[in-house]
Amino acid sequence: MKLTNVSRTAIFTLVTRVVTMEKKKLGLKDPKALLCFDRLMMLATEEEKHQITKMKKLISGIFYHDARPNVERLMIIDTIVNNYISNNPGSTVINLACGFDTRFWRIDNKKCRYIEIDLPEVVALKQEILKEHINYELIGCSILDYSWVDKVTTSGNKNFLIIAEGLLMYLPEKEGISFIEMLSRSFNHSQFTFDMFPKYITNRFWKMMIKWQAIVTFGYNVSLEFGFKEPKDIEKISSRFKVIETKKLGMRMIINSSIKDG
Repeated sequence: MKLTNVSRTAIFTLVTRVVTMEKKKLGLKDPKALLCFDRLMMLATEEEKHQITKMKKLISGIFYHDARPNVERLMIIDTIVNNYISNNPGSTVINLACGFDTRFWRIDNKKCRYIEIDLPEVVALKQEILKEHINYELIGCSILDYSWVDKVTTSGNKNFLIIAEGLLMYLPEKEGISFIEMLSRSFNHSQFTFDMFPKYITNRFWKMMIKWQAIVTFGYNVSLEFGFKEPKDIEKISSRFKVIETKKLGMRMIINSSIKDG
């Protein structure tokens, strides 16, 4: 198992869920996350086990306060997903670039079609880890390879809930805007749920501080590139979006938006 920057960030969020359950915080119940973590450790080399164990120790200790919002975010989005499924039975939920997320088992999955899209190497590793448990669709490609849209809309492009959790802020701003514009063109009568940092966080000082901490502490090299001044910035990118609700979580904004019919 070769840990890339992408897989390290995916492992970070997985470890945060495991630590939260060990601490019995937030009432999180995610047994598939525990299984995923145990099997990931079985596949890891000794060096990788050392890196993951170090990450877990740091998140359990001095960095739990910083890592906890990742779990609070997923619990908020889980509620949004379940509400959408309840109001739109038979809808499709698309979880973008979700790494080792185990949302499928935390939601009412019998009432929806569920699809995950991530890089081929991440999908392959997840399939190896959770092989006999996965009974939903996985598509291995970059979310910027828009061929996935044709694959998910073969039966029509309405009643989709598209989730971009911990994703958009890492895209270059031009690519992020183009991605949002693509969603507005490709889906009707649907919702787009995502989180975003304020634009000032993506400016030089905060951007460099956060990048430096990620490299030094957890060993992955990522930086925040794309931010919003306010949630309604998405409506400025495309008038087909309408912000339904927003929640502030620390410095993050969780934004739930509708996509109007074209």
